[in-house]
Amino acid sequence: MFRIDELLRISEYDIYNNPNVSDERIREIAEIISTDKSIDLNEYFDLLKCSSKFCWLNYLKILGKLPEEDKIRGISLLFVLLQDENWPTFQKTMKLLKKFDKKIIAPFFDKYLEQAYAEDDEMWISNMQSLAKKLK
Repeated sequence: MFRIDELLRISEYDIYNNPNVSDERIREIAEIISTDKSIDLNEYFDLLKCSSKFCWLNYLKILGKLPEEDKIRGISLLFVLLQDENWPTFQKTMKLLKKFDKKIIAPFFDKYLEQAYAEDDEMWISNMQSLAKKLK
């Protein structure tokens, strides 16, 4: 994990503060994540680390570059990004989630739907219902 920690401190790779990380740099980060299965995406894809919601798009770009088996490691983040349809990541998040097999996302769907109900978050519930309709 040392390699990715050092890399993300460099301005041109700073996915947390630079909303315009180049496609080449995004691809390099994705390659490191794909190679090092010990990297915890929930740690690195922490929404609170970002200086703006537009930096969240970097996370989605990285997920988009990962091989299918590694994209599964980022599903939790995708469900969190469904909370508000006004966020700049919402449409891309929906597109990414629709690409997963229903059997893969079902446990995540149940977990986050339960959380949305516990938090009485009507928009999040509605957005997940919309996703469910698109998956059928």
